[in-house]
Amino acid sequence: MSLQKALCLICECPTADGAVLAVNVDKEKLNNWFLNVCENELAEEIEDEDKICYFCTWQAEFQLRFEEMADEDLIWWNLDLDEAAKELRKNYFEGKLEQCWVQLEKIELPEIFVERNLRDQPTTTNMFAMFTKIFL
Repeated sequence: MSLQKALCLICECPTADGAVLAVNVDKEKLNNWFLNVCENELAEEIEDEDKICYFCTWQAEFQLRFEEMADEDLIWWNLDLDEAAKELRKNYFEGKLEQCWVQLEKIELPEIFVERNLRDQPTTTNMFAMFTKIFL
């Protein structure tokens, strides 16, 4: 079971705090906005199932509101949010919330270490399986 979240189309960070599906935004305006702000085109074509993290959406909104990027033809986002997203957005605009994530690195353990620990100590997977059997 993977807990990896889809990556944001714009910033390529995990969309762990939520995202907007590309099918719900104006794709032509998004392309124009990206070209104006980043001075290059998106690397790939926008698909309906692509996700754009809330932070990229709110940063675009912030630029429009506070940095005097007053071209309303570039508004591609949709502010139809659920209650949790509205609270996150409020905290973001109040400066109480920032995007943060850590790139995890997959490491390979020496085979002898793995064999010894599998015999001597329960693994996280085994412990999770035992936990779910108890409560489910």
